[in-house]
Amino acid sequence: MHIIHFAFECGGFDNRLMRGGLSPLVWNLSREYAARGHRVSLVTPAHGLLDTLRRDHPIEDLPYLHEHRVPLVLDPKVWPDHPAEITLELTTRAHRLRRDGVDVYFLSDSYLDLLPDRLYPPPGTEGTDLAHFKPLVFQVAGARFIQRYLHGEEAVVHGFEPYYHYLLPLLFAGDPSLRTVSTVAANAPVTQKVYRPQVERLLDMFGVHADLDAPEGPPPAEDSPEATMARVLTGTRMHVEYGPDHVAFMPLVLAHADLVDFVSPGQRDYCSTFRDTPFEDLFRALPVSRMLREQAHKLLMGGCGISGSWLARDPRAVDREAVLRSLGLDPALPVFYHAARYAVHHKGQLELVRAVEDVLAGGTEAAFVLRFATSGGGQAAPAGNAYFRSVADRYPGRIYLDWRLADEDTLFEQAACADFCVFPSKFELDGFLIAQAEAMACGAVPIATAQSVTAHFGHALPPHDPRATGFSLPGSFRDDDPSLAGALAERIRQAAALRRAAPEDYARLSANSRATARQFTWAWSAGLRLTAFEDLLRGRPRTFPVEDAVRYGWFDALPAAAWDRHREPIARSAAALGDTAAYGRCAPLDEEAYERLFEAAYARADFERCAETAREAGRADWAARVRGRHRVLRDAAGRRHLEYRHPHARHVELAVPGTGASPAGLESPAEAVASDEVVPADSGMVLTPLTAAAEGVFRGVVPGSPVGGRLLLMLTLASGRVTWDTVPCEGFADPPLFRLVATDLDGTLLRSDQTVSDRTLRALARAAEAGARHLVVTGRPATACKQYLAALGYRGLAVCGQGAQLYDAGTDRLLTSASLDLDVAREVVERVEAALGPLELGVVTAPPESRFKVTPRFGERVRHGWDVTTDRGLLWTDPIDKLVLHHTSVPEEEVESVARSLCGDKVTVVHSVRGMVEVLPAGTTKAAGVERAARLLGCDAAETVAFGDMPNDIPLLAWAGYGVAVGNAHPALRAMADEIAPGNDEDGVAVVLERLFGTAERAS
Repeated sequence: MHIIHFAFECGGFDNRLMRGGLSPLVWNLSREYAARGHRVSLVTPAHGLLDTLRRDHPIEDLPYLHEHRVPLVLDPKVWPDHPAEITLELTTRAHRLRRDGVDVYFLSDSYLDLLPDRLYPPPGTEGTDLAHFKPLVFQVAGARFIQRYLHGEEAVVHGFEPYYHYLLPLLFAGDPSLRTVSTVAANAPVTQKVYRPQVERLLDMFGVHADLDAPEGPPPAEDSPEATMARVLTGTRMHVEYGPDHVAFMPLVLAHADLVDFVSPGQRDYCSTFRDTPFEDLFRALPVSRMLREQAHKLLMGGCGISGSWLARDPRAVDREAVLRSLGLDPALPVFYHAARYAVHHKGQLELVRAVEDVLAGGTEAAFVLRFATSGGGQAAPAGNAYFRSVADRYPGRIYLDWRLADEDTLFEQAACADFCVFPSKFELDGFLIAQAEAMACGAVPIATAQSVTAHFGHALPPHDPRATGFSLPGSFRDDDPSLAGALAERIRQAAALRRAAPEDYARLSANSRATARQFTWAWSAGLRLTAFEDLLRGRPRTFPVEDAVRYGWFDALPAAAWDRHREPIARSAAALGDTAAYGRCAPLDEEAYERLFEAAYARADFERCAETAREAGRADWAARVRGRHRVLRDAAGRRHLEYRHPHARHVELAVPGTGASPAGLESPAEAVASDEVVPADSGMVLTPLTAAAEGVFRGVVPGSPVGGRLLLMLTLASGRVTWDTVPCEGFADPPLFRLVATDLDGTLLRSDQTVSDRTLRALARAAEAGARHLVVTGRPATACKQYLAALGYRGLAVCGQGAQLYDAGTDRLLTSASLDLDVAREVVERVEAALGPLELGVVTAPPESRFKVTPRFGERVRHGWDVTTDRGLLWTDPIDKLVLHHTSVPEEEVESVARSLCGDKVTVVHSVRGMVEVLPAGTTKAAGVERAARLLGCDAAETVAFGDMPNDIPLLAWAGYGVAVGNAHPALRAMADEIAPGNDEDGVAVVLERLFGTAERAS
């Protein structure tokens, strides 16, 4: 058969084309298929490395030249400084390398040749650098190449990683000669999405129609537990939140590909259920969960292997003493080995280095070979992380640290010298399937995460199990996890002691490790896939194994015959899950059965099933036990105190509004680029741990008012299962903590399009119903904010002009206004220009005109309605409220600093808008203006919650009892705020007000 591999990297034969584990997967399968007589075409970008590769490989230039266009439709929220659509004019050429029976086709054009030093676009380039679209260009150019050059016979088009080929199943679905297979090699979030207008534009270009609505569903209600879960998980690497103008590509692949292929049995299990992870409950509510069940017959476990060249080598032939001494390590010490691409977070490498530091500081005798590859494209390896380097420098002779991507000879020598290999994957995002297997095949005993993806390696089996291979670590779902670092240190100490004190036990684990890993060969892996490919081409139907559906608990998907044929396995699975309905179809539901089912559900913290079982069994004591797992008490100050009880819980964390801060010094921006990891967006929700008061008893204070009158808790159980619990929080309708809500306008209450969302209007209305007053506080003069106040239906007092004006919107009257002395204003200009050079100037004239007069080059931002004058003398002809300074080359922060240092005793200087520094009458601040207004309204600072986004809001937030900076706020304001809310375009003000005052729906 003809197998067309479609892969963004393929460097198993040359590490200049390798960035990670995808390359050996692609290349070894290609070579194995070719060895069995199949035609194999491998389509990949040239990555700008053709001239380099020609020196070592006979690369042939093909008569393929395709001049074409690739439209880039840009999301304006992500690419604000770019046009809505850009058309790339490309000329794509093809080149061929024939090696080991495989035709490798390198596609080359001005985009596919970008980034030869790293192959992939750096993290964080979306929104700034169009090189971000290199993978999308590869999809378009690669699809055209297959259609124009490789078409002509039946073929299987096998893409690796859905993000790099999600268009192909849609484009080829109507072609009867092509079958598409998608391999999910890394466990990226299944909720990843792409910009829908971009997908629609490309499908139109190819003349393909696809239903893009099927993968989507309505978002959860804003005050639902699922919505809160989503916000919490957005701050992790398990889930990504997008707007309605995006489409999830994993469901599209599921719907249109002929097979969806996984690289281990556990990976398929994990991606099908996300069982026992924080994502499980949310996943079940998403359309992709339903589609996985509907398309379960397409799910293929093709596996992963170790290369024949690796397995042919003899680890005993390696001179351990010579190799370790060449690395500066003592051969007498137990050696711990880790080799992977540098990725601080999801590969657990930060926790690994923290554990190594802890172990060596504690005096454990051990040596470490740590490889964190930062290079790609055959380039020199940049140092990845200063902290990692500092630890290695402090322990010479104990740590060998290498940032280079090594060849097989080097890796085999070092792995053969290892007594143990350490692979602490987090979020189950990286299976370490090849690196861990290679080290184990040399006899290294694994210390690795007890995750689904690598369960077949046996390291999570109990130590006494005759098949056990090593030591397991608890799963981790957070960055810089101290629990994981502690567990790693404990296991390393335990392993070193075992090697020294119980050599016979170590020898058993090592032998098991070697034997287990050597089962997973590329011949075995290729055989599984080829059988499935032959079935595809011959039209043989596939079915999802009943045994797997039973394990997953997909009882509603079982055919009728399975309930008789598989009665006992179904009963066992139902009993483990506490599923009374499924169990009752297979066995009697007597009192003993009900008790076993209740206890199983209770141990899993599945309280919904516990309540159902208690109700069915008529056991009021069980129902009381479920209800009694929590209580909320109030102290004299009115604070809520939560007590939570569950005997199987190790950790209990409460989801609360807040900002997740990265650990200080974790990574510099350059290090983040080297690690190839995008830091998750701040979601405005964080987890705060409750304090363990006793065994199974946890306590903590509940901040603010809960959304929807419920508390959402994340539980980590002794079994390793992580799940959620939702409990009621009594008393949410108490009098509000705050009687005054003071909000800035621009960048805070207003969205970027200068509108106020319906959600924000509802939240303000709910605050008013609860007895709180809303006070607009803006730098705009009163005349410039009337239209926005009208849109709000605002009839109260407003603090305008940075606090200089008090305006009554209901009667359209300016109650107070302070003017800036003209002589003082001119003196400020003279002093600042003497220090910084010429300024562009603007003045706001006193009411009632309140005109804005500016000089011609006022930041090149002159707007309709501004008075432009080339004669500076005309700026001083009328009384003014404020002076505005702009420098064409000096940052506004420096202009502000200089003006304040030179004239701060005579005026107030603030920075509120990019490019503008405002000079106001002395003593004028938003805080002073709000204080005057608050006195008129009968409120004080302690009763005020204030919102802002710029440095001019610092006095306001400092004065208020509680100060909130929106997510888009200036760093100086964020640094002093009590809370960071979501941004103004994400309705940050509404999010906080809903927490403080509830929602209209809840109030009713």
